[in-house]
Amino acid sequence: MLNPFPDFYNKGLYNSILNNISEGIIIVDDNSRIIEINKACEDITGYSFEEVAYKHPKVFSSGNLNKTIYHDLRKQLRKSGFWKGELLNRHKDGNVYPLIIKIHKFFNEKTKKQNYFAIFTDISSQKESNTNLLHLAYHDSLTTLPNKLKLEAQLEYVLNNSKRNDLQFAILFLDLDDFKVINDTLGHASGDEVLISFAKKFKSIIRTNDMIARVGGDEFIVVLSDISNYLFIERVCEKILTLVNKPFEIDNTSFNLGVSIGVAIYPNDADEVKTLIHNADSAMYHAKYKGKNHFEFFSSEMTQNLDYKTKKEEKLKNAIKKDEFIIHFHPEIDLQTNEVFSLEVLARWDKGNTKLLMPDNFIPDLDDSNQIIEFEKLILKKACVQLKNWHDNGIYNGIISVNISGKHLEHGDLYGSIKAALRISNLEAKYLELEFRESDVMKISTKTLFTLNTLSLLGIGLSIDNFGKGFSSFNYLRECSISKIKIDKSYIDSLLDEKSDEVIIKSIIDLGINMGLSVIAEGIEFPEQDEIIKKNLCTKVQGYFYAKPMDNIEFENWYKSFKQLKY
Repeated sequence: MLNPFPDFYNKGLYNSILNNISEGIIIVDDNSRIIEINKACEDITGYSFEEVAYKHPKVFSSGNLNKTIYHDLRKQLRKSGFWKGELLNRHKDGNVYPLIIKIHKFFNEKTKKQNYFAIFTDISSQKESNTNLLHLAYHDSLTTLPNKLKLEAQLEYVLNNSKRNDLQFAILFLDLDDFKVINDTLGHASGDEVLISFAKKFKSIIRTNDMIARVGGDEFIVVLSDISNYLFIERVCEKILTLVNKPFEIDNTSFNLGVSIGVAIYPNDADEVKTLIHNADSAMYHAKYKGKNHFEFFSSEMTQNLDYKTKKEEKLKNAIKKDEFIIHFHPEIDLQTNEVFSLEVLARWDKGNTKLLMPDNFIPDLDDSNQIIEFEKLILKKACVQLKNWHDNGIYNGIISVNISGKHLEHGDLYGSIKAALRISNLEAKYLELEFRESDVMKISTKTLFTLNTLSLLGIGLSIDNFGKGFSSFNYLRECSISKIKIDKSYIDSLLDEKSDEVIIKSIIDLGINMGLSVIAEGIEFPEQDEIIKKNLCTKVQGYFYAKPMDNIEFENWYKSFKQLKY
């Protein structure tokens, strides 16, 4: 072994140091032949000294050495006798690895010639760590989709490219409809499963030069580059809707989700990124307000409409918070027994003036917004507390019927809402009935069927309002444990016309009787309607002809004299 160091170095000490450091060392003679390597070099390269002795150092090379780097290496060694840089070498097993290397030129006193020694470190793990850190910095950790930082960089590139080449591009703002319900009812782990699944599917429907990024909990942005026409954007939106609308299962329960999509296009809708995203967001909210689960292209009117709707939703939210909604009670009467067997709960909005707002003036807005579920929780609590008070004081011992929206049924934790109202009021479940629109029951899912049947087992009564308009819902009457149907008011109104729907009404009454259901004729306001209903053997009724909706004090006074009345 050649000792290139001064004589005062002990050879044993020299070898000990050489073979116990973690960096690889290679010593080369004046003819560029390897004359010594240490143990770390053998470990890093896979070669023993015997395999590389007196060979050129290129034996370690990957073959990918940049000519410019090689030229710089030789130039610096001639000039200063030192070079430091990053190279790619190939392990004996064929794997390529990166390394940091320092090469020194020194004069060998024994041979009186120039020699070289290199000290190098394998930085594969560091490179891998840096790559992982870079990926984490620019990608969402849950879905592995690009995140906001990556999106911003991509949008800057797409914007500049579009400006230079006079191209169009589109931003699609996606928001999964009512996704919060999955997190609230099944837990965040299930919600994460849904997001991961959707992310994988989203990637399959966009081009390689496009991007989809996750920018929020259930919010995504798609960037479509080089758009030539609107038809292409529509096709992409339709693919996304089809993808999201496919039923999926969590814990053996089938779910349906929707997605609202807003579209903004450069340069038509804005010429800078921030405004484009804002406009796509506005279009997305417009899609939500129009019923969700579809796409909308941005228009300048949307911003004004969104501001108006946002303010309206804020007013409704504050009204719930300030407890501005009060409840009235509309009796349902059994003509055979002359008893009030149920009270339908109807809300009124007390805005502080003398006139109360009727449901038609605020329920549609609540249903369009995200406040309908919180509103119904409030009404449930008020109604159960009031009924329990009447029970305790011997005033009224019947049941109450509370209207529930399709949104609460399909996307809310309805079972949890009911349990909370019963717990607060200490009311028995058998005294509470829930009333649903027939149109909402018709589009019922496996999850909703489970909820309704669980509520029925709890003792809650289930009723369908506006019955008779959607005949396909007949299939659900038994599956959903329905106990009561209310004939759609439009049929009752027709009884005053020459071409009445009496035949349909009789069919509904017969259907209900044959299925063991309680049938209610609602909306009766005139004696003629009352007579026809009685003629067709419907004995349970509701309407202004018998009693109007009343607040709790009015009902108590009316109910005292009710037993003396005969309908």
